[in-house]
Amino acid sequence: MRLRSWGAAFVSALAVSLTIGSGVATAVPGSPVPGQSMATSRYVDTEIVPGIPSFGAISGIDQTANGDYAMISTDVGRAGPARFYTTHIDYYPSVGQLGIPRFTGGGTVLSPLNLPLLPGDAQFEGIRSVGGGYVVVSGGAHQFVRQIGPFGTFVRDLPLPAAWRPTRTAGVNGQKGLTGVAVGPRGQISVITAGGLRQDPGNAARLLTFGSGRGQSEYVYRTDPDKVAADVIAVNSTDYLVLERGRGRVTSIYWATTRGADAVTGKAKLSGSEKAMPKTEIFSANPLPNLVTGNMSGMAWGNWLPDVRGQNYRARMLYVVTNNMFAGPTRVHAIEVRFPRR
Repeated sequence: MRLRSWGAAFVSALAVSLTIGSGVATAVPGSPVPGQSMATSRYVDTEIVPGIPSFGAISGIDQTANGDYAMISTDVGRAGPARFYTTHIDYYPSVGQLGIPRFTGGGTVLSPLNLPLLPGDAQFEGIRSVGGGYVVVSGGAHQFVRQIGPFGTFVRDLPLPAAWRPTRTAGVNGQKGLTGVAVGPRGQISVITAGGLRQDPGNAARLLTFGSGRGQSEYVYRTDPDKVAADVIAVNSTDYLVLERGRGRVTSIYWATTRGADAVTGKAKLSGSEKAMPKTEIFSANPLPNLVTGNMSGMAWGNWLPDVRGQNYRARMLYVVTNNMFAGPTRVHAIEVRFPRR
């Protein structure tokens, strides 16, 4: 069932001052101030991805070019090897409608020896385009951050900090471990956990940005009660969208920033008193009772929409893909994010 956006109200707003430059949304430093410029979002459309026998359990999506996207499956061994797909998805802004996604290729994510992964060797949760290839994250029983070539060949694994390395009492924590990856405007790679590390409070997810020496950073992202972080995508060097998921159709997207948050870089254990990343909800599925949400699991930016004379905002598409675990269709939801001009 398709739910169109005709006449749809804005579902939420972001109380953060923004400037819009040449195609990039950038946040003005400082704390969000109620009553200032409000970025808004609205649901637009949904399309079902036509299936092929091995397609399903899609946990991540990212734009690679105009209308082109990579999608990664969390499945390793059930319906095929560790794999990602490339697809093309059109959007027609004049009518607010998605085209039917079509497959254009894909690849197999390989081990450090460039051999296929065995069943259970990975549980891929996210994918981003970077450096002519991709960076992928695996959660579950085997957690790692891996850069691969455009067809899946091994490039390198990024080392996790000491506090993240799994032991009986510490480190990334099973299904509350690695869940999403973001790439910033300078190519910096960030990853987020679904919840706390084993030694941390349960809702104290960590956002880690990789770097050398002092370039590495960690911040606390505090999830809502009974929710986990499902994905993260960069807006700029300090701000992110975070997809939070709860039971059933409970899904929200938050704008979060490292500005004003306590850095916890290298901290072995969190106390719970750290100042977490400020966040504001910009999307909720709750005001859309007729929307068949599916298990929303990954986000990707789409294109900026054409400017309209006299319009006091710029708009960019955001796509959210669902993980059906082979129990139903894979959906792509289209959300329009509107950034006010200053």
